[in-house]
Amino acid sequence: MLSTLHTNDAPSTITRMIDMGIEAFNVASAVNLVVAQRLVRRICKDCKTPHKYRDDELQSLGTEIESLRGLPFMKGAGCDTCTGTGYKGRAGLYEVMALSPELRRLILRGGSVAELRDQAVSDGMLTLRMDGMKKIERGVTTLEEVVKETAG
Repeated sequence: MLSTLHTNDAPSTITRMIDMGIEAFNVASAVNLVVAQRLVRRICKDCKTPHKYRDDELQSLGTEIESLRGLPFMKGAGCDTCTGTGYKGRAGLYEVMALSPELRRLILRGGSVAELRDQAVSDGMLTLRMDGMKKIERGVTTLEEVVKETAG
């Protein structure tokens, strides 16, 4: 089954279904995968230029500043192609949470969103923010877009 629930992230979807009255054992046994998605603006390819962020701007990402300092950040300068915005098109940020046996046990135990998220990340899930960081590193989008569209 494919369904849309408006939640902030993949782990919240599990608790949302339980809050809607679906028994935890049904959620744990029936759900195999949850995907959360956000769209960010894509940097215009015609005016993409390197950009250096200040430390306070880097802190807004909620990551160690030292790990960000060497990254080749990009921004759009603005041109005719992007009508001066520096952006052209959209890119998706995705959080894909496959339900492992450990996650199923947590659901049955009534685990919190934070516990579900921690276990999912342990199982290999990238959060929306982590996927956003990868898109920043590849020059797809900007720090501002990722901060605006993802939770810390």
